[in-house]
Amino acid sequence: MHYTQLLRVLCSIVIVSYVAVGVLGNITCNVCQSNKVKCLNETHFSFCGNGVLPDQVLKCPVDQICTGLQKICWPKGSISASCTPDAEVSCPSCREPNMFVCTSRTTFQMCDGDKLTGQAIKCKDNTFCSISSKKFCVDRCEITKSEIECDREAPLDA
Repeated sequence: MHYTQLLRVLCSIVIVSYVAVGVLGNITCNVCQSNKVKCLNETHFSFCGNGVLPDQVLKCPVDQICTGLQKICWPKGSISASCTPDAEVSCPSCREPNMFVCTSRTTFQMCDGDKLTGQAIKCKDNTFCSISSKKFCVDRCEITKSEIECDREAPLDA
């Protein structure tokens, strides 16, 4: 009987450790995790693996965050996100005369006064957002690192 209790305790410790490593082990953005997903920010992710396009960004449902667990998106507050937004990344904000702003390296969004409206629009493959060029998106060869208007992997929630 005592052996059974000891076995239960050991199993519980292993399960708790596995969950803790899955949750706390990857607090870095844009890194492939054991679930074959890389969280780009708190709510956006892409799959990593052979045969999957790396620039396809997906978003967790409303009020859910990206994790390194088997179930990728979990309700906000129930678990810690694998990736927290970078505070040092600055992107243009909606203000006059901006009708559109870049919301990540490869997305842009329409402005309504000082607020973003609608959904982020994705640039074609191998292009970067460049509202200042008046083209919306430009070829990667046409832009330098210092000209990137928003150096974020994926748009933040509005």
